[in-house]
Amino acid sequence: MIKLIIADDEQHARERLKDLISDYEQFKIISEVDDGNKALEKMVSLKPDVAILDINMPGISVFNTISSLQAPPIIVFQTAHSKYAADAFDVEALDYLLKPVSRERFKQAVNKIMKKLSSATEDMKEHDITDKDSTTKITVRVNGTIKIIRVNDISKICFEEGLSFIYTNKDKFISDRTLNYYEEKLQEMKFFRSNRANLVNLEYVTTIHKAFKGAYYIELQDGTRIELSRRKAQILKKNLDF
Repeated sequence: MIKLIIADDEQHARERLKDLISDYEQFKIISEVDDGNKALEKMVSLKPDVAILDINMPGISVFNTISSLQAPPIIVFQTAHSKYAADAFDVEALDYLLKPVSRERFKQAVNKIMKKLSSATEDMKEHDITDKDSTTKITVRVNGTIKIIRVNDISKICFEEGLSFIYTNKDKFISDRTLNYYEEKLQEMKFFRSNRANLVNLEYVTTIHKAFKGAYYIELQDGTRIELSRRKAQILKKNLDF
């Protein structure tokens, strides 16, 4: 079953898409949303195989968010305006549909999707091998390119609203991978989960401040202070002996 989300702020456009999709039993619509923020949230949380997105929706721009996703779904854009076509393919969209979409044109899009999915299996296997072998570097997507980050350059990773924010000395990157993923991947690299939303590189910790009722704050080289829960403080004491 191919998991699919559709996003369009016009109800009749969503109904038209559902009608077209009903011709193909292999597709299952797992979410239907009407703005850019919800579309991003569903792409991150539900991990669909395919997303059919309207370009002109309220909320966050789909162009700006898709390029930052580590593992985006196959993207098909639809819009009433052809002027966005070049931008759509800049973010590696598979297809670009002009409203109103005919059945024949939608069939062409489906054929492209099926071809893309059939070739994605081998690509995924290669990615998994690379991911497992990588111990000193991680990758993030930035504007359609793959950015390689040295783990030693990362001071902290914070999780907010379904996204991970990776901080280095100079930059801030966005990833749709969870904090649990990074905690497991970096557990041998002196990274410590200080609370539910923060993973810190202990090499960047300069000071530990005592707070109320046995709680603490970790201070990093850039002056950032991060809460350290009492339970986590007991664990960290074994490593840093404070």
